[in-house]
Amino acid sequence: MKLKTPAPTEQEQLKKREEVTLWAKEVLADPNTLIVDVETTGLPSRDPETEVVSIAMINSEGRIVLAGLVNPQRPIPLEAQKVHGIDDRMVKDAPPFKVIGNLIAGTMEGKRVVCYNAGFDVHLLVTLFQRYNINIPDFDVQCAMEAYSAFVGDWAKSKNDYKWQKLPHLAFGKSHDALVDCESTRLLLMKMAGDHSADPNPNDIDLSF
Repeated sequence: MKLKTPAPTEQEQLKKREEVTLWAKEVLADPNTLIVDVETTGLPSRDPETEVVSIAMINSEGRIVLAGLVNPQRPIPLEAQKVHGIDDRMVKDAPPFKVIGNLIAGTMEGKRVVCYNAGFDVHLLVTLFQRYNINIPDFDVQCAMEAYSAFVGDWAKSKNDYKWQKLPHLAFGKSHDALVDCESTRLLLMKMAGDHSADPNPNDIDLSF
């Protein structure tokens, strides 16, 4: 029987937040950081043949490294379309993963790959590399969701760990857009690092129109 871990004390939680802040600063200062997000045809846990329909990669300064639609070469289920808004017509002329997989793998090579829920995005990418006989790149994986969940500090007795938090919608644009979610992740890293320079300033808003 697995013993229950007690919820962290106030002092332990403060220390955890400090650790996450240091980590976020390190990630943002690392020129090898690559923030990655994918949108898909569904969930691999329900559909082993899940494919990517959109992928985005940005660096720690917010510059786009790679971004675009991907043709899954299969119909996109309506349930997935309702989440990310990408339909079959939109990906009709996009390249399939088996064509751009080597480019994706090459971009990830040697990088610190940061995702919000890395267990989903990175696991799917590795699965697709294997499916299409693409060499799996050598990279380091770090999960911004796990870091943020520890930063927030909501303890879930049922899972004996921190409660997972949804990605805050911090970037301009629609959530569940791969590029928007990458930028939201980067802005969240900045907040965890204590850098609020990207926060909107109400004094800069001109309402004289």
